[in-house]
Amino acid sequence: MGIFFRFISSIYLKNFFIICFALTFFFVGIDLLLNYKDLPQSANLDLLYIMFLSFSAISYILPISLVFALILTLISLIRTNELVSFYSLGISKNLVILYPFLWALFFCFVYVGLNTTSFAYANDYKKNISKNGVLEKTSSDIFLKYNDKFVYVFRLDPSTNIAQDVKMFNIKDLNLTQIISAKNAYFEDDHWVFKDGKIINISNSYDINSKGFEQSCFDDIKTLYNFKPKALESVNNENSYSIIDAFESLKVFSKQNINTTFLKIELYKLAFAPFFAPFLMLGMYYFFPVISKFFNLAFVSFVFFICILIVWGFLFLLTRLSENGVLNPELGIIFPVIAIMFFSIYMFIKNK
Repeated sequence: MGIFFRFISSIYLKNFFIICFALTFFFVGIDLLLNYKDLPQSANLDLLYIMFLSFSAISYILPISLVFALILTLISLIRTNELVSFYSLGISKNLVILYPFLWALFFCFVYVGLNTTSFAYANDYKKNISKNGVLEKTSSDIFLKYNDKFVYVFRLDPSTNIAQDVKMFNIKDLNLTQIISAKNAYFEDDHWVFKDGKIINISNSYDINSKGFEQSCFDDIKTLYNFKPKALESVNNENSYSIIDAFESLKVFSKQNINTTFLKIELYKLAFAPFFAPFLMLGMYYFFPVISKFFNLAFVSFVFFICILIVWGFLFLLTRLSENGVLNPELGIIFPVIAIMFFSIYMFIKNK
């Protein structure tokens, strides 16, 4: 079995890397032709743009490359009669597909693991280089609710977790009770530290002799515990997310009774959507012919390529419908992957 594993793996991996690199170069080339005039006059930034562009393309290219690689692998084995030879030697149908399927699962898990890191923000870096001519980006005019507080941030730098011109409004029983403003704030451990600001306490007493408000200054105070900087950016639906940041933002905003549909979509796209490819490979494999004598392999491969593109396009359409609020995220993203998974497992067990 070790020889068979090395043989089938070498063919599949060779086809996979050729297709993946070819599609990546094609994607990068087309993008550079369209956006070259918008790139900054800096060789370093241009190279970084190409790198981040390649990373951002992986989400589209990886699944389709995994499936296309299997088609080319099977067509090659059928054309040389190696597939039927495997069967005649007693190798089962399930064993032939097992190793490419496991390789595809491995690459999907690697991709999901990368999406827990800053790799997931490649598209943001790419757009920032083309629009602003710098690598890092800042968010501005952020206003959102956290527990019984409303927070306004004039400018936030995600790379340093530093905010400028921050105002926090404390609300109790629908009455404004306190305003905290600071020139600067930074996130440390699990809380924010407001620097060089003032506190205005507003009295809710209707006694004419009571003070309307009291004002005091401070050097620094700690507040907004467990409110991570990425949650501040969640108000902008154009931002990318890593799996960890999306999950943390989802926990924060679900407690605030805020619509978290967009965060769910991002989380499902990063963690679940790529796995349609390995299971689509598994289910598709059982429909391939064993020998080429009675089939036109060029036509067979063309049909399978078209079918895969149709399935991939349909899944992409469901994702877009979920993003636009037409479909529930669970129905538009998770359900199709589960349906493909169950069908593939059924075919695997049927041919056991």
